[in-house]
Amino acid sequence: MKGFDAKFLDELKNKNDLVDVVGRYVRLEQRGGNFWGKCPFHHEKTASFSVNSRGQFFYCFGCHKSGDVISFIMGIESLDFNDAVKFLAERAKIPLPEVSYDDDKIREQKKHKERVLQLLKDSATFYVKNLRGNGADKHLDYIQKRKISSDCLVKFGMGASLDFNGLVNHLKEKGYTYEEMLSSGAVDVKDGRYYDALGGRLIIPIINQFNQVVAFGGRLLEKADFAKYKNTKETIVFSKSNNLYNLNNLKKIKNERGLNGVIIVEGYMDTISLVQAGFENVVASMGTSLTKDQARILKRYTDKVFISYDGDFAGQKASIRGLEILKDEGLEVKVVSLPDGLDPDDVIKQMGAEGYQRLLDQAKPLIDFKLDILKRTYDVNTVDGKRKFITNAVRVIKESPSPAEQEDLLKTVRDLTGTTFESLRRELYSLPETQQVERAQTPQFNDFTGDKIAIAERFILASYLFGKPYAKETNISEFTFNSPAHREIKKYIEDKNELGEKVKFSDLYELLGDLYPEDISLIAGLEAEENKSFELAEYFFDCVKIVKTASLDKKIERLAVMFKEETDNEKRRQYALEMSKLLSEKNKLIKK
Repeated sequence: MKGFDAKFLDELKNKNDLVDVVGRYVRLEQRGGNFWGKCPFHHEKTASFSVNSRGQFFYCFGCHKSGDVISFIMGIESLDFNDAVKFLAERAKIPLPEVSYDDDKIREQKKHKERVLQLLKDSATFYVKNLRGNGADKHLDYIQKRKISSDCLVKFGMGASLDFNGLVNHLKEKGYTYEEMLSSGAVDVKDGRYYDALGGRLIIPIINQFNQVVAFGGRLLEKADFAKYKNTKETIVFSKSNNLYNLNNLKKIKNERGLNGVIIVEGYMDTISLVQAGFENVVASMGTSLTKDQARILKRYTDKVFISYDGDFAGQKASIRGLEILKDEGLEVKVVSLPDGLDPDDVIKQMGAEGYQRLLDQAKPLIDFKLDILKRTYDVNTVDGKRKFITNAVRVIKESPSPAEQEDLLKTVRDLTGTTFESLRRELYSLPETQQVERAQTPQFNDFTGDKIAIAERFILASYLFGKPYAKETNISEFTFNSPAHREIKKYIEDKNELGEKVKFSDLYELLGDLYPEDISLIAGLEAEENKSFELAEYFFDCVKIVKTASLDKKIERLAVMFKEETDNEKRRQYALEMSKLLSEKNKLIKK
């Protein structure tokens, strides 16, 4: 099972109940035997994402994605199989065993990834030594100017790149190839010359949730025409869209004493400045707009986030989309209003920790922040400006699910514009509903299209995999399946029966998920649907007839061809006798 012992994966799944794990990311509601929520893998207004507690698998009736707890974490956290296993092992506090790989390609990929991570760790150590040695005067001057403490230097692993050649030479001496250097992002190449991608800069390592250095940020020390801050490129171990700066330290805080919320800033220096001032629950989006992946990461640590971006109006308007992403993931969003032109680092320097805390205490809910943006966008002292403000403000207020909050916000608009409360309320009620009403019934799974034999095979396999009582009357070894995927699943069931072990549907995701994902998903959908409009036992035996009849027809057809081509009368007589027996068996089956 992808390098891990089957018993270990069983223990891992047993200690990571799928409903508990999914419930940390998706708001679930129990209906019947399953749990339902809105799919985290595609946008939807109606809950069609089903989590089967007994079978420990999920299925979405909208996008048809399915899987077990490992594949859920792979998808939701953008992790590969090994990192998803590591994530769940850490969550369940069970030791991770050594991994052995039968597949040479997988072994090489894993080896390459580990090599890149080690190279980045060695690079980080090299940069730290540079900062403590000779030649880092400019870096130290900048650190002193920014008043970064020695404790913070250590906490964040900050270092120095002294030139464009030192890192390359150091890595060569340690035995790394140029290909490995380029794969890490720490080294770049131009016109055949390899050089430090962040040459001459103050170095800030980017460390992931597993405490691994995955990339570097660099701060320019002199004025230039290019960017002050630069990240190393995206690699096999680093994607900016699903990482947050300072996540490693945030994780420690959560594990040690819990979190009451997380502050999100834009850059490294804002993070370092706030942490030094005593605000340790800080992460940075590294200058990019917030993504769905980052929102999911934050959801794992907290239910409340404080956005503390730079205090310029244009930047605040641009950040609204990112804030909506956070809200869509079920996070409570508050916005810290900073004075115009100041960033969090500036506020700490000018107003101190107490001043920043006051701003934090005054943070506004997202909906109030959006109204503030509208106030500053439209001039309500003009007829046109007032009309546009009211139209857009009422749309924003409509987003609130609370009638009391809607009424309170309408009063704010009334006081600002002089428009009567009743007219504003009529405007609000005239808008269409932004959310569809959730369907009370379970979504129906439409698996009854296409090849009727394939459909019958799927239903038979589902009946065995999910332990249906009517399936016990027939031995699965009696069936001959057409589909290669169905033959492999049948073999899995037979092997388990022979060993006297329990059949687990979720095993298929690790055993056959890479080869036959659609087939496994279709079978998952059959079990996920609860409101079937037919008698299951009767349908099962109809499927048995279809599959067995199809198998007999194939045998008869093959014998008929052999009979026609055979010239030996004795062999022809034997073929005819066999066909007669098979036809008799088929007729008995049809009459049942």
